[in-house]
Amino acid sequence: MTEILKNNGIYELCLDGKAYGYIVAAEGATDTFEKIEDGAWYWHRRTEKAVDHMRMELVLYGDPSFTMVPSVSYNGNGWGDFPEYVGDRDEDGTPWSWASHRVTIPSCTYSENKHISVALMAKENDNNACSLYQTEQGRKHVIIFPEEEQPRTLHRHFWGEGFKGTMEPRREFYAIVQLCPSDGSSHRYKNLMDFAFRFYGHTVKPSYTAEKLESLSLSYCHFLFQREPDGFAGFTTGAPWNKNLHGYEKHQHRYEIGWVGQSASMANAFIFDYLKTGDRLKLDMALETHDKWLEHAVVQKGLFPSRIDRHENMWFSYDENMVLDTWKYSEDMLESMRDRIRKNKISPLKRDKDGSLYIGCNACCLGTGAEMYLEAYELLKKAGIEKPEYLRLGIDVCEFALRNQAENGSFAKSWDREGNIMVKTGTIGVFLCLPLIHAYRQTKDERYLESAKKAFWFYYSELEEKGFTTAGALDTYSIDKESASPLLRVCKKLHDVTNEDRYIAAGEKIGWYLSTWMMHYTVKYPSDSVIGQMGFDTYGSTAVSTPHNALDQYALRDVLSFRWLFQKTGNIHWEERAKVLWYGANQCISDGTLVVNGRLRPAGGQDEAIFHTRWGRAFVPAFMPSQWLPAWPCAFRLENLRWCDDWSFFDEGLTHIEGQIKRRLQDENN
Repeated sequence: MTEILKNNGIYELCLDGKAYGYIVAAEGATDTFEKIEDGAWYWHRRTEKAVDHMRMELVLYGDPSFTMVPSVSYNGNGWGDFPEYVGDRDEDGTPWSWASHRVTIPSCTYSENKHISVALMAKENDNNACSLYQTEQGRKHVIIFPEEEQPRTLHRHFWGEGFKGTMEPRREFYAIVQLCPSDGSSHRYKNLMDFAFRFYGHTVKPSYTAEKLESLSLSYCHFLFQREPDGFAGFTTGAPWNKNLHGYEKHQHRYEIGWVGQSASMANAFIFDYLKTGDRLKLDMALETHDKWLEHAVVQKGLFPSRIDRHENMWFSYDENMVLDTWKYSEDMLESMRDRIRKNKISPLKRDKDGSLYIGCNACCLGTGAEMYLEAYELLKKAGIEKPEYLRLGIDVCEFALRNQAENGSFAKSWDREGNIMVKTGTIGVFLCLPLIHAYRQTKDERYLESAKKAFWFYYSELEEKGFTTAGALDTYSIDKESASPLLRVCKKLHDVTNEDRYIAAGEKIGWYLSTWMMHYTVKYPSDSVIGQMGFDTYGSTAVSTPHNALDQYALRDVLSFRWLFQKTGNIHWEERAKVLWYGANQCISDGTLVVNGRLRPAGGQDEAIFHTRWGRAFVPAFMPSQWLPAWPCAFRLENLRWCDDWSFFDEGLTHIEGQIKRRLQDENN
C-alpha cells in the first residue's frame, strides 16, 4: 500500500509504512494532500503571501533504475546521434527544464526503482514547467512556476535560447502525485498512462466521417500523382508551399515507396477503390505506379531504393556564404539547402546514367514496399488480374531478409545499392517482418515465419530491457515511436498465424510504450495564433522522437493495433485510446476551402506536424503548423479504411471514458 505520511513534520512517500522518498517543503507554504484514488493524490500548496515563482519538489531516494519525461527523455536518452536532451542536465551543469506542453502529460516526470515508481504531474495550461535530475538525496522531480525552458531549448537539429516566463503573484499551487508498488517488472509506466488517460482525457467527435475522409484522402493522392518524361510515374511525397507560385506545388521529381511518400500504399488504395467503384482510371494509375517502380527502381533481387529523387537543385556543392533565394525554391527545399550550407558539405550521393538520384535502401521502405506489393498481388486477383511479378518482388525482399538476418535475429537499418550494410542497429529492422509474415501466409514456407518470429523477439527483448524502441523516424537516428508501431503490427500478425497468447502480453507492453508518446490533454493557444485559429486540439496527437518534439499523425498506424488489443484483452482502455488516436490524427484536413496562414490548401491536404511547443524548424517557428502537406497521412488513413470492415468505429468518437476521474471544481477553476 502506498501512502503519503507526515513524520516529524516531513511528508514522506511510503510503501507499506517504509519511506522511499519525501516532499520538499517550501518556506512560508502549507502542503496538503487529498486522495484521488489508490496511489494518486492532489498536492495543494498554499503560501502565506502571494508569490511570483514556486518550485514543487519531491525526491525518490537513491539512483532510480529507469526515468522518463514522456516523449522527451527515456532514461536520459543518448541513443543515436542527433541533438536531444541527454542526461539530466546540460553541459554547463544546469538541470534541464521543459515547458509543460513539451511533455505528453502536463509537466510529467517519472522514475522507478525495484520497490516503487513515482510520477509527478501538473494541471494543464497552468503556466508551469518540469525538471528531473539527480541529487545527493536521490532523483528530484520538480514542477516549476512560471513556465521556463532552461538552459537551452531544443529545435529541429539545432538549439535555441532558453526561456523564462512570468506570472501574476498567486498563493495557490497544484500538482498530482502518483505512487505505485513494483510488480517485479521494469518500465512500469503503464500505471501512469492509465491514470493520465482517465484524469486528463475528454470525449471527442471526429471532424469528418470515414466516408468523407476516404473521399478527401483519395483526392489528395490523385493530386500527387505525376509522370516523368522517361515514363516513370508515381505519387510524389507531398506538397510544399512555393512563394514564387503563391501556392502549394506537388513535390517535383521526388518519390518514396514507403515512409513519407508511401507511393505503393496509395497505389493499393486506388486498386481497392476500383474494386468498390469500378473506377478504371484509378486502377490504371495504380498499375502504372507499381509497374514503373519495378521497371526503374529495382537494383538487384530483393533490393530497391527507398526514394528516387530527380530534383537538381539539392545536389550541388554548398558554400557557407551562399544566399538562398526564397522566391526560387519551395520552403522545404530551402530548409534542406540551409541545413547543407550549415554543415558545409557536398552530398555524397551519386546519380545513375539517366540522371536519377537514388537514396539508399532502408528496412522501413523495403519492408513497406514488399508488404504493399504482396497486398497488391492479392487485391488484383480479386479483380481478375494476375501480376506474378508483384508476388515475386515481395518474395525477393523476403529472401534478401533471410540472407541478411543476423544470428541474433536482427536486421540492419539500411544498405547501399550493392547490399552492403550502411547502418546496422535500430528497431526499424522489424519492418521486414511484415512481408515475411505475408509471404508465409501466401506460400506456407516456414522459413519466413521462423525468421519473423526470431526478429520480433529480438526487438521486443530490447524494449523489455531498455524501455524504448529506436530508429524508425528516418530523419532522426534516435529513440522514437515510429519503430514501435511496426513492432506492434508484427505482434498482431504473429498472433493471427500462431494463436499464441504470449503475443497478446507482448502487444500490451508495446501499447503502453506507444501511449507515452500520445498527448493526454488539450493545450490552449491564443485565439489570434495560427494554431488557435485552426482549432487544433493537441489531445490524441503523438510526438515524433526525442530530438523531434513536434506532434504528427503517425499513430494512424496504431489505431487498428490498439483495437486488436481491446478485442484480445477486453480492456476497454485500448478501444478508447484507438478512438482518441483517430480523432487526433484527422484534424485540420482541408476540404478544398481551408485557408491556413493565408494559404489555400488542396482537398485532403494536412500538415505533417504541428509545432505545438517551443520547437521549430529553420523556416517554420515554434507554435505553428509545419505548412508541409505530405503524402503519408492520406495513405495511412486509407489503410485503416480498407483493412477495417466496420466503419462505424471511425465515426463514433469517444463518448465515454471508463473509470474517468471526476475533476475537483477547485482544481478546474484555479
